[in-house]
Amino acid sequence: MIEVRIVNSTELHKVRFEVLWPHLNSEDEAVIDIDSSPGALHLAGIVDGEIVGVASLFVQTCDRYPQKFQGKRVYRLRAMGVKTDIQKSGVGAAIIEEAVSICAERGFDVIWCDAREVALGFYSKLGFEFACDSEGYECDAYQVRNIGLHKMMYRYI
Repeated sequence: MIEVRIVNSTELHKVRFEVLWPHLNSEDEAVIDIDSSPGALHLAGIVDGEIVGVASLFVQTCDRYPQKFQGKRVYRLRAMGVKTDIQKSGVGAAIIEEAVSICAERGFDVIWCDAREVALGFYSKLGFEFACDSEGYECDAYQVRNIGLHKMMYRYI
């Protein structure tokens, strides 16, 4: 059974390091500079008592397309990942659906993210769209240093 719950950001460091940022020196470095910002939301996907999936959300506008969500209350999804051996088991989807539910309860309109190219299909299946598709923006992937190619995606709540 998959449990998703709100946790402290430090509880996510191990999975962040293992899955998302193995180029760092240690899990102690798997910190986002805004982890403690007002409204920050950290979710853990737990199976058999072990954190196997992580996601963090922040009240943060989209600088890439500033007019895209003008007048909307937006959360940015960051550091979303599931341990490799349990991917495609529903953990990631459960985390996203819990995030959507919490964001809706808090009165937000949109969740957006910089999605890794390898995860574009995952986000699409969960109702996320490419920003470029709806507004005619350039939809080329962009490089995130030490990580890889990304595209901006969003989901209305």
